[in-house]
Amino acid sequence: MKKDITKSTLITNQNQTAMKIKLITFVCILGVIHIFSACKFDKTGEDESTSTEDILTLDDMDGEPEILEDILFLFPSPGEIVEGFFNSELEYKPGLVNSVENLDSYLGSRSQALNLGIYVADLAYLAKYGISGESVDYLEAVQSLSAQVGVSTEIFESLLERAKANINNPDTILLISNEAFYKMFTFLETSKKESTLAIISTGAYIESLYLVLESIDEFKEDDPILEQISEMKYPFDNLLSRAREHKDDKNVESICKYLNAISQTFDSLTKEETETIVTRNEGQLTIGGGTKFILSAEYFKELKSTIHSFRTEITSI
Repeated sequence: MKKDITKSTLITNQNQTAMKIKLITFVCILGVIHIFSACKFDKTGEDESTSTEDILTLDDMDGEPEILEDILFLFPSPGEIVEGFFNSELEYKPGLVNSVENLDSYLGSRSQALNLGIYVADLAYLAKYGISGESVDYLEAVQSLSAQVGVSTEIFESLLERAKANINNPDTILLISNEAFYKMFTFLETSKKESTLAIISTGAYIESLYLVLESIDEFKEDDPILEQISEMKYPFDNLLSRAREHKDDKNVESICKYLNAISQTFDSLTKEETETIVTRNEGQLTIGGGTKFILSAEYFKELKSTIHSFRTEITSI
């Protein structure tokens, strides 16, 4: 079970925004092995450009605790999530995204932050499918709502210029959507506005999963995308953990109901344990195996219903 949902996009974006990503990593806790694990690591100071590949298990690494301590989990952007899911057989569905015409109807910091996350995920979805004209509209919506929740709009100015200059280049638009998310993330982290960040991320993750689930018309037990959906448990768990750190904020407390319900559904899934394998190649650690979650027809239906309900509640005006 190779955890590769973010594919090369994550590595490319990691190289381009290294300083930003330093601020948005999670320290690896043993037993929490998931799809968004990738990091640069050089234990001995050797050149990371070597092409050798080592296959290790966690048992093999017992004597190298510094390796385990340096395995970091990225907080994946909606663009990276969308890129991973929609590289499959899923087709674009018109009408799934939240209309930008609703933008001015969202009042209050909680609603604005949640729907900012919604629009960030929608931007990535449109960019992935080359709906470039609308993508620029959604980037402008992201900029507008960002200002409402206290994010400097200056970070979007160059992104908008690039988006308009590359309106016929879906790959570039998708990269720009990732960069917009990380710039927001970095600004909020450095500004000590983690509570706002938790709310935005909740909206973004709910919308990302909504787009995927609503794109699947029929449950098929052997569909490989079901494993990818079940592994969304990990970013939701990480997000819930971070949100609980700011539960004194009434807005954060209110979004924990979404995260708790989603995490509880994931926790109900059948588990299958496999050996955790760590591959070290050119200074990069990739983690595979660990706990595999089986998404049954029953829980697929429950998760789809839950996400649909929450998303409707968030976007209602």
